[in-house]
Formats: sequence, structure tokens, C-alpha cells
Amino acid sequence: MNPSIKKIISLLALSFVSGMIGVAGLMLIENYTFIEAFYMTVITLSTVGFETRHKFSDAGMIFMAIYIMLNIGLFAYIVSTIIRFVFEGELTGEYMMYKNKKALKHMDNHIIVCGFGRNGSKAFNELHDSNEKAVIIDRDDQHQHSLQKNGHVFIQGDAADERLLMRAGIDRAKAIIITLPNDAENVFITLSARELNPSVRIIARASQEASFGKLLKAGANDVVMPDNLGGKHMAQLVTKPSVIHFLNMLEGVSSDFLMEEVTYKQLKSEHRGKSIMDMNIRNVSGASVVAHERANGEFVVNPKADSVLKDGGAFILLGTSEDMEAFKQVFVD
Repeated sequence: MNPSIKKIISLLALSFVSGMIGVAGLMLIENYTFIEAFYMTVITLSTVGFETRHKFSDAGMIFMAIYIMLNIGLFAYIVSTIIRFVFEGELTGEYMMYKNKKALKHMDNHIIVCGFGRNGSKAFNELHDSNEKAVIIDRDDQHQHSLQKNGHVFIQGDAADERLLMRAGIDRAKAIIITLPNDAENVFITLSARELNPSVRIIARASQEASFGKLLKAGANDVVMPDNLGGKHMAQLVTKPSVIHFLNMLEGVSSDFLMEEVTYKQLKSEHRGKSIMDMNIRNVSGASVVAHERANGEFVVNPKADSVLKDGGAFILLGTSEDMEAFKQVFVD
């Protein structure tokens, strides 16, 4: 529980105790009934200042004077704490955390992103642009407020903690992207994720060449070395500039071209078992099938027109966003 909420609960409990002291004191000293004592205590604490039901004795006046002085400070402190809680954003933060927890409970077939640094944030943005459900785990909470405010699910803490992975729904997730800068931590998280969900797809980052094999042995499906990719990309801008510019276009960096994949299960039932020629994909949608991943994982580039998509395989499509939208409307269930 948030410390501010604990403080408010403690102060409210203290107010209740103070009120009971006031009621008991008036009943004992002034022989008030419970209702009369309760009434006097409420108007005293609220500083409304109605007239008393009965004239106070000397002992009663001394008791009430001390009681009022003690409770003025308590009342002012409670009010200032509640005002600070409401107007300094803590109430909004608590509400967003509540929504965060509620969203987590209903998440299924989502993707967990461990680390929200350079690589993690880019991975998350790509997932968001692809309308994928994602959960972020990061030690640093500097992005927590803005992410939760925009409806994203964020867990502050160490992704190496299995309890946090369970809280993020690793047992229900379809993939986990591990982007921490420390390779040893990435290996440990990979081991934990594979143990908690044997079928989850794991994509892990490696900073050192020596960590590449270790991550694969730990259970990662794919290992990415961003530094190597960046250096290779920069060199190929010199050696193969047209190829790199074309790839940038496919990534949406400088053009409207997109590359998408469609699996057998995504196809509408009436198109399953048909060849590329039978579906007439190019003429119907404008998109082109540039590669065919067979069920055994083998890739065929520029597949023949009689190629048939089977269960476990996928077609890789190239086209504009309009082409892809037209393809989805006609062929995707």
C-alpha cells in the first residue's frame, strides 16, 4: 500500500480515537448521554460552534479547552495531508495504479518488455504502433506516470524478480523482449521466463559476443546485438546504400511502404488451401508476396504463383498501407 494512503488511514484512525476520547470525557465529566456527547464532540472538532446543550462545569471547561487545543493541530494536519494527496497528483497516481493492476489481471497473449531504455522504448513504440498489448517492467519510475496516463501498463521494479514476471502475466504472455544493458541479468531473466512459461517466445539483447550463445542456451528464441547491427548498418550505408535506403522504406522511416506477415490461421476459411495465383493477391489488394515461410521454418524468396500457405507457415507481403488494408479486408479473418 502507498505510504501516503497509509498515512491518511492512520490519521483517520487517530481522529476516530480522538472523537471517542471526547465522547467518553463528556459522558464521564458532564454526565452527558452518548448522543449529547457525540453531538458536542462533532461540533467541537468541526469548529462549527453551536451552543452547548448544558452549561459546562469547571472540570468540563478545562477538559474541553485542552481537547480543543490538541485537536486544532490534528485537524489542520489531516486537512493539509488530504489536500496535498489530492492536489499534488498522488490521488491520480493511485487511481492509475489501480487501473494498471486491473488491466494486468485481464491481459492475455500480450508481450512483456523488460527495460525501458533506448532499445526497450523503441521496441515498445513499435509494438504500440502494431496494436500489440504490452507490459513494461523497469527499475526507473521516471516514465511511469506518463505511460500510465496514456493507458499503458507499467510495473516498476527488477525484471529479474520472478514475482514481477508473474505479476506481468508471463504465464499468459506470447512473448517477452529483454533489453537490459547487463548480459548476466538478461541471461537470468531468460532462464526465469523459460521456466515460468515454456512456450513463450523470448527475444533477448546481448552486448557481448560471448553472451550470444549463453542466451540461446538459456532458452532465448532470438538474440539481438544492437551495437553490431548499428555498426553494420552504418557500414552498409557506404557499401550498399540503395539496399539500406530500401530497407528504411520498408521500416516506414522515409516512405509509406510496409512489410507484413500473414499466417495460415489468420486467413479467412475460404482462402485456406488456395495458391497465390488462386487468391489473386496482387490484383485484388495491390500487395505482393515477396517471401513464403514454410511450416518447417524454411524461407522461399519470391515464391512461385502455385505456392500454397499451409498451417504453421506464413506469407511475407510488401505494399503500401492502403494495399495492406485492402489485403486484410479481403483475406484476413
